[in-house]
Amino acid sequence: RTSRLLFVPAVLSSPERKPCPAMGPKPPDQLQVHLLDVDATEGLGAALAHEAQRGDVFFLRGELGSGKTSLARGFLRSFFGNPALDVPSPSYLLHFSYSSSSMAAKQDPVQAFQASDNSLVPDCPVHHIDPYRLPAGKIASLIDFEAIWRDVCLVEWPERLGDQLADEENPPRLEVAFEGFGPQAEGRTVTLRAVGSRWQGAIDRWGQEGGPLRSRSSDPPQQASFGTPAFQAGPLSSTPILRPRNCRALPENRLDWCILGIESSCDDTGAAVLRGDGKILGEALASQAGIHEQWGGVVPRLAQEGHKKAIDETVEEALRRAGLSAAELTGVAVTVGPGLGLCLEVGVRKALHIAAEYRLPLVRVHHMEAHMMVTRLPPSPLPEGFAAPDFPLITLLVSGGHNMAVLTRGVGQHIILGSTIDDSIGEAFDKTARVLGITQVPGGPHLERLAKDGDPKVHVLPRPLSKTRDKALMDGCDYSFSGLKTAVRTLVEKQLPSAKASALAEEDLHKAKADVAAAFQNVAVQHLCERASRAAGWAMELEPSTKWLVVAGGGGAKK
Repeated sequence: RTSRLLFVPAVLSSPERKPCPAMGPKPPDQLQVHLLDVDATEGLGAALAHEAQRGDVFFLRGELGSGKTSLARGFLRSFFGNPALDVPSPSYLLHFSYSSSSMAAKQDPVQAFQASDNSLVPDCPVHHIDPYRLPAGKIASLIDFEAIWRDVCLVEWPERLGDQLADEENPPRLEVAFEGFGPQAEGRTVTLRAVGSRWQGAIDRWGQEGGPLRSRSSDPPQQASFGTPAFQAGPLSSTPILRPRNCRALPENRLDWCILGIESSCDDTGAAVLRGDGKILGEALASQAGIHEQWGGVVPRLAQEGHKKAIDETVEEALRRAGLSAAELTGVAVTVGPGLGLCLEVGVRKALHIAAEYRLPLVRVHHMEAHMMVTRLPPSPLPEGFAAPDFPLITLLVSGGHNMAVLTRGVGQHIILGSTIDDSIGEAFDKTARVLGITQVPGGPHLERLAKDGDPKVHVLPRPLSKTRDKALMDGCDYSFSGLKTAVRTLVEKQLPSAKASALAEEDLHKAKADVAAAFQNVAVQHLCERASRAAGWAMELEPSTKWLVVAGGGGAKK
């Protein structure tokens, strides 16, 4: 017989070491937990919720996709007795706070979600924190941890807290470390480790009782147990758990779907309403180009302010053009990353607000995956003989912030064959544009137009990674544009110093800059194609049936 959770006590001392007779047998220092699937991960979270007391801190360690947020979801749903509670990853917004209705009125509504009317520990918020996107220690200046440590706190990526917030002894905590590879939150081994006497006692007890098991994370605790940490040992059922969703169901006919999409990952605020077959019913875009041109690039704080000013009007305009009200929508989709955290927050909060008000399903969209998958939407008007790219397919992703070669076997099933080790090609185009005096944002399209007037053979620029001593890097599919960008800067400083540039006639100056732009563009695109060709070969070895190459991202618009 199998169960989703298997608990194995693990003693850190060596097998040869004998316990001191006066002390008796040495208790286990930690427990190992084998999690077979997502339900088991959430079940462990539910068990920990019934152990939680005010002031408890949980460090959740593990790689991306290991199951940290799944455990937090089980914890929060059980702690607040709400099996339908939506628990998104806080990665891009850093900090979510959940509380019961009695506490919600006392907290900042922007920072707190009302999770239910009750909680296992009365009037005690639970904080869910993820500083993954920040340099180590930076989050200490953004959040009042002295106050947070007094409540209940779940911290993903605690390595990024910094030494001023966490060390080997403080805060006292339970560490939950995920190990293993494979589909998200499946087939993991978790080690529970106590830091401090509070959790050492719990681990000792679990070792004697067989582990901190409850029935399932979706089972709300009985009313009588609120305020009293509970424990129940026993195996989990292997029957799949179907949880009710506290939102309206999508219509069976996709043509009846009306989905609002919101995008705020960088410097443009976008919204669109799509039908289930991909037809765009209405869209609106608020550009910030004029805001950032004077700074020569996107300023995150100014971009966030621009999004806040534009988000409501942009969404309303998209709905107006679609001829719909928000109440007539059947779902909401929103970009949750990658992107600028300050900017993503604006779109995510707007999407959460609409989804909550009208009880709509919420779809969290990965920015890079969206670039790939949009090519599978039918164009309008539909050309004769159009066929959407079939899986598996290869994607060459070229955008302002990313550069990847990816083998895609299906939605959410991607293998990254190559990525940039420094700058993306879009960033290289924009920064080279600034070196050549182009002030418009983004500068890439203007650089491309300038390059049309130049001769790429006038200047010789180094081919990226051609002199690296790392053979794996030399023969791989990764990209590098930082050295090329520096070479262009050096060339401009040598060939077109300020004194010389000011003395040239306007036509001669334009031609000189065009030659540099053409040389840069020629080498950059050659590097891109060389690496993409190699990645395609790798992909064909992995999936011989691959027939499609998708070029996606803003950089793909370049001719």
